[in-house]
Amino acid sequence: MLEKIRTALDSLVLYRGLLQDPVVASLRRFADMPALSAWHEFAYSLYQTGHSYQEHWLELIRCADNPFTSQAEFSVGQDLSSTLLRAAAHDLTCLQSLYFLDLAELLAESGLGTDLAQLILYKIPDDYREALPLLDSHIWRELAGPMVTYYREHSRGMLASHRALHWDSSRGLQAVANPDPISLDDLIGYRSQKEQVQSNTERFLRGEPANNILLYGNRGTGKSSMIKALLNRYRGDKLALVEVYRNDLADLPILTAQLRSYNVYFIIFVDDLSFEDYESDYKGLKAVMEGSLEGRAPNVLIYATSNRRNLIRESFADRTYVDEEIHARDTMEEKLSLADRFGLTITFPAPSQQQYLEIVEGMAERRHLNMDPELLRRRALEWERAHHGPSGRTARQFLDSLKHSE
Repeated sequence: MLEKIRTALDSLVLYRGLLQDPVVASLRRFADMPALSAWHEFAYSLYQTGHSYQEHWLELIRCADNPFTSQAEFSVGQDLSSTLLRAAAHDLTCLQSLYFLDLAELLAESGLGTDLAQLILYKIPDDYREALPLLDSHIWRELAGPMVTYYREHSRGMLASHRALHWDSSRGLQAVANPDPISLDDLIGYRSQKEQVQSNTERFLRGEPANNILLYGNRGTGKSSMIKALLNRYRGDKLALVEVYRNDLADLPILTAQLRSYNVYFIIFVDDLSFEDYESDYKGLKAVMEGSLEGRAPNVLIYATSNRRNLIRESFADRTYVDEEIHARDTMEEKLSLADRFGLTITFPAPSQQQYLEIVEGMAERRHLNMDPELLRRRALEWERAHHGPSGRTARQFLDSLKHSE
């Protein structure tokens, strides 16, 4: 059986990248040297993932990023070359033998006894059973075609399991383990703004022309929450959200180039976007949205929030044209043109007192808060006057305070 493991791993072609996985690498080391310490290293690596043995193989297969999965993602029907499909069928045979490996028999053959096999869990979660075609057959090599359909529908790599991501300048794309569960229904008020954002997003997901969006307005009015809620509404429509911090905007061309390679629609989310007048990072943002030699990525939009309408701080000195720059007006126009690159600017004004109370009442109803309406309104106004003024954020903080005080 040890030779069977070595042969299966050495024979991988398209899925050869799986050999770099820590669990697979430790399994290979055990196959080469079946000692007790090697087995414990394998078990430890598996426990680190939080998966059972079989679950981990399924996770590796569904998240694999290789020539087969990338071409399958963009395939029409099952139009991959016969050579690629044969190579995929070959690898699936190897992976099947590893997936159905009898660990107790492996340990007995290695002279370590069978008790240690109980350290490794065997279980298949329901979400895998419903989705992966591999679990419907014991002859995996026959499922290369169905796997093409699977990767086309579910994407590959990190996108196969995560649709909430953030960009790290040193590590690249990273998964967000616990994305905000907020929904559009949780956002009370701002109906017109919500409709505009949804309409633009739905056109984008249909492959129709859509605009980058700047959500501008007072703090606490729900701009960021509205963008995050889009992921929970449209996740099933192949939407992914990638948060980019303001200090990493220079990496946008690199990020956009990566996102082009997926058959998924991406909204790049930039929160609290603004620049000081001496900063020039905004030029890279302008180039990505419009104006570089490479055309805009058809599967990428930028949704940004800001408390500044023009994004770049402008002083009265910018308008005097008395500094040493001959074409000072051109410089000022360049700064102001950044906001214009967002085809759609949506304003979020501070709510009136009545709108604030409607937000409080709507949130209280969604939380099933049992409280006298008049008392609720009176205490909401007291909270608003003592804190940050009327806004959706103030309403949420008020209701949170009630929950904690109960």
